[in-house]
Amino acid sequence: MNAQQAARSGRKATVLACTYVGLIAAVSLARGIVGAHGDGTQAVLFFLSFPGSLLITALVVLPLGALADDGGSETAVPYGPMLYLVGGAALNVLLIYVATKGLRRFRTARRNG
Repeated sequence: MNAQQAARSGRKATVLACTYVGLIAAVSLARGIVGAHGDGTQAVLFFLSFPGSLLITALVVLPLGALADDGGSETAVPYGPMLYLVGGAALNVLLIYVATKGLRRFRTARRNG
């Protein structure tokens, strides 16, 4: 693979990653504007951003909620799941990026010695 092909595939991956996160954000925002709660679309969105949304919930949202405990007053936020979904999608992109970089380094190291 020459440098031009590598740059082209890098651009494609960036566009694909931005499209993935953008679509998750757009659908989440549209659901918030409409006020849809607990429908099938939410289940599909959580499935599409699964490992990242779970990690965002466990490592960011729950600890912040415990630190900023305001006496248990719960208010309904129409954009509530948007943080989990978009953060999860962005984290999924980061996880895939790190995994591919690691595999490429491993493959290069194995070839060289």
